[in-house]
Amino acid sequence: MSVAGRLGSISTRMLIILALAFAFIILMVYWVVETQGKPRILEMTSETVVETGNEVINSIMASISHVDGLAKATSTMAGGLPKQEALYRETFGNLMQQTDQRIVGGGVWFDPNMYAPGRERQSFVWARDESGNMQSVERYNQVSQTPNAYYRDWWYIPAMYARHDHCVWSRAYVDPVSNQPMMTCAKALYNSRNQAFDGVVTFNLLLDNLDAAMKKWQEKIGGYVFLVDLDNRFLTFPDQSIVTQVTDSNPQGEMITAHQLAETNPTFAPIADSLDTINQTLLDEAVAKDEGRYDLAARSILSTTNVGKISEQESKLLSALLLLNLDQTFNLVDSHLVDTITVPNDFVLQQPATAFVFRMPFTYWKMVIVKPNSDMMSVANALSNQLIRAMLLGFIPILLLTAWVFRRYFTRPLKRMAQAVADMGVLIEQKQYQKLSAHKLPKSSVSEIQVISEQTNQLIDRIVENEGALAEINVHLEKQVVARTQDLQQAMDELKASQVHLVRSEKMATLGQMVAGVAHEVNTPLGYVRSNMELVGDNLTRFDELITHTEQLLQALKAPDADQEQVAELIDQTLQCCEEIKEDEVSEDLADLIKDGLYGVDQIAELVVSLRDFSRIDESKIKDIDINDCVNTSLVMARNNLKSLDVTTTLAELPLIQCNPSQINQVLLNLFNNAAQAMAPDRKGELHIISSVDEAQKHVVVRVIDNGVGIEESTLTRIFEPFFTTKKAGDGTGLGLAITTQIIEQHGGRIEASSIVGEGTTFTIALPIQSTARENKPSQALFES
Repeated sequence: MSVAGRLGSISTRMLIILALAFAFIILMVYWVVETQGKPRILEMTSETVVETGNEVINSIMASISHVDGLAKATSTMAGGLPKQEALYRETFGNLMQQTDQRIVGGGVWFDPNMYAPGRERQSFVWARDESGNMQSVERYNQVSQTPNAYYRDWWYIPAMYARHDHCVWSRAYVDPVSNQPMMTCAKALYNSRNQAFDGVVTFNLLLDNLDAAMKKWQEKIGGYVFLVDLDNRFLTFPDQSIVTQVTDSNPQGEMITAHQLAETNPTFAPIADSLDTINQTLLDEAVAKDEGRYDLAARSILSTTNVGKISEQESKLLSALLLLNLDQTFNLVDSHLVDTITVPNDFVLQQPATAFVFRMPFTYWKMVIVKPNSDMMSVANALSNQLIRAMLLGFIPILLLTAWVFRRYFTRPLKRMAQAVADMGVLIEQKQYQKLSAHKLPKSSVSEIQVISEQTNQLIDRIVENEGALAEINVHLEKQVVARTQDLQQAMDELKASQVHLVRSEKMATLGQMVAGVAHEVNTPLGYVRSNMELVGDNLTRFDELITHTEQLLQALKAPDADQEQVAELIDQTLQCCEEIKEDEVSEDLADLIKDGLYGVDQIAELVVSLRDFSRIDESKIKDIDINDCVNTSLVMARNNLKSLDVTTTLAELPLIQCNPSQINQVLLNLFNNAAQAMAPDRKGELHIISSVDEAQKHVVVRVIDNGVGIEESTLTRIFEPFFTTKKAGDGTGLGLAITTQIIEQHGGRIEASSIVGEGTTFTIALPIQSTARENKPSQALFES
């Protein structure tokens, strides 16, 4: 069975329909998953990331709160102790010894004159040595070792201006001993007796466990996680070397800001911009709350710290933090997410990702979770793939079961019915109607097929019953068809005769116009040729007179007895006649008259040649000609009709083409006469003929352009129809342009018309340079001559 036959099977088509329906269902499921499921799963994944981020923030805040509480307790204790060095060393020494390894140092830093009058520096400082043991440090009290006083340092001044019970956290820096990032918690110290500011309590927190914690959460979340401080300076990063730089002021190294990282890695810019925007929002909130206090604190922090220790931007951020922390609360339930950023190509992951930015209370540290989009969509993609795979596996047994049921109960009965109908078709084609009864369709258990069988069997009975009647009707119809065919043939012959008559009438009308013009053109030169001949005859009488005088003089001279006086008188008369002829310039007149006569004869000859060229009766029908010759010949023949027009030609050098010159002349003459008849009476008529070569389409093109009244759009679409004319009754047959169209089409060309009412009309003729159209294309019956 051929492919067409197999595809024509109803079972095959049903299976194809089922497969297409299932494919459509899969596409719908895929569309729902892509447009509804995946965005929702992405949203749920984002919510999971946000929840995890909040959990990370809460855990970090728990550690920060521990240090914050330690600083608060130490500040309270220090404020209530008497100003005794041994007591401070013992009390704080024991406290520092009890701290865990994350706290690598700290101390009590008294403001000048607050520990003892006249004493500028007095601090009790402890720091861990290389072995990790907490040791007392004395160098901060010695001016020679620390020329920059600690009470002007960038962590001391913000703590002095703070008016809340929380630490003021410094920027991140690198611990010179452990070479690990660390930060300082600074808490103001107030005298318990008079609540006066006495100094600052500090604890230095090592951030190495913070980096380990970030890596632990990173393994849980995916992507990578990092922290930045208030000034967007990195606290942690997957690769610490990327965010650490060595400067002259910090030879041990310092953490760079997010903006500095974006300068070297432009793909990080969206995250850096978001962090900068969050800080700007912090500044705007502080200005909105109390701009005066905010500006005063920012200027004070900037002016009282050591030169170069703090930037103007950092002073503003610290001022805003001090002002806003008065109203800060910490709630484990609140979400700390402040922004979600799309990263087209993350420089760490090297793929598109989404960044979630969280902000911590009190410190205004920011945590950023950067998760690749592929991870976020992996659940949705896996769900989509499993769903489609399950549907495909479930469809195969359904398709096979459907195929078996359909073949068993539908295809086989229908196939038997189709075979029976095919046998009936053969009998009907052979006109053996009586044998149809032996091929009636059997009964079927399928109700629909049984209905078809019953109706088909009834139809067979009717065919057999009406066989005789149909035969008689067919014979009668055949006779009627023969009669109608004869009538139609006769009507066709009469129509052709009428058409030939109309075509000849149109050709005779054109010939009449041409002959009238030629007669007028010939009559003019004939008139002045006749007049010149009469003047020549009159002048010739003068020469006859001279001949007479000359003969008389010769006879007198020959006579032997001639009278000399008579001879002298004859000589005078002859000379006088010569002088008169010479004075009257008779010879010159005769030459001019003969020249004019010859010019008139040439004009008549030109008209005769043009008439011969126009008719081409002495040449074959098809020949190689130059269309420019046809243009010039037709202009001569139409000269009488075009005498009131300003006729110009622009004729290019054209290749020869094969055509019937007489028919082309008839086309051009028809167009020229139509142009002359289309001129407005109140305007100087102009006719311009242009010939050119269309190299692209290999055609010779002739354009006939006039400035007549133009043709309306509704009329322009019908001007080439046979018998359509805008002239008065009796002035035209309406076949001129129709014959023109037929001639051009038989030459394998085309004719087009364009017009603007009131401006003029352009007819364009295009004829192929190499044409065999007339040999291959039969003539239309309407225009046979």
